Amino acid sequence: MKHLMEFKYYDPPKYDIMETAIFYEKRKQYVKLFDLDGPFQRYGSMAFDIIAVNTMWFLLTFFSFGILNGPATTAAYGSLYASIISGEGYMFKQFFKVFRKRFFSALIFGIFSLILILISLFNIYMIFTETFGTIWLLPVYMFIFIEVGFISTFTYPLLAHTQGKLMEVIKTAFFLANKHLPTAVLASLINAGLLYLVLNVILGAVSMFIYVFFVGGIVFSLNSYLISKRVLKQYDFFEGTL
Repeated sequence: MKHLMEFKYYDPPKYDIMETAIFYEKRKQYVKLFDLDGPFQRYGSMAFDIIAVNTMWFLLTFFSFGILNGPATTAAYGSLYASIISGEGYMFKQFFKVFRKRFFSALIFGIFSLILILISLFNIYMIFTETFGTIWLLPVYMFIFIEVGFISTFTYPLLAHTQGKLMEVIKTAFFLANKHLPTAVLASLINAGLLYLVLNVILGAVSMFIYVFFVGGIVFSLNSYLISKRVLKQYDFFEGTL
């Protein structure tokens, strides 16, 4: 009788139920972390796309001695916008699609803009060292250098997201860069950081070489958000993924 009474009035501890619930909730969160739609998969895919696009861009630019920088940059903008910003396309497919469709326009613009920038920098250097030219020409060359930088910053995303002719794209880039001047300044400074890194590596800064394999992808992703998503998407000519 004594044993029956003890069994009858046995009250199981309530904390076991609570601990079990907490355990399964934590397990559920852990599983969500690694599922196909979880943050681990999402951010891991973003990191892979950035590194892969950056590597293709760098190899195309480096082994062509800068000649293919225009098509490679245009393709980088198009692919990273499709895979990271909008999520409407596949990175590899979009990269080679944009590279092929906009090859000649981006190639011509890349070479032309590079020549203008080099001439401007050379003349600015000659004036500062008092080797050649007069000081009143300095604002002219500074204006050309800055304006070409602004136009280039907008031209490559425009080539990646529109199908207009090159001269139309350049005119649109000039208009948008000056209309959205704060964005143009910020995006150009970001590009200048990438240019500074690449030049240092070329000049022998071996310790900075590792950054070459991912900084470019980060720069193109940031500028895709600043220019393509926040500016170009406002206009009717924006086509998203080509």
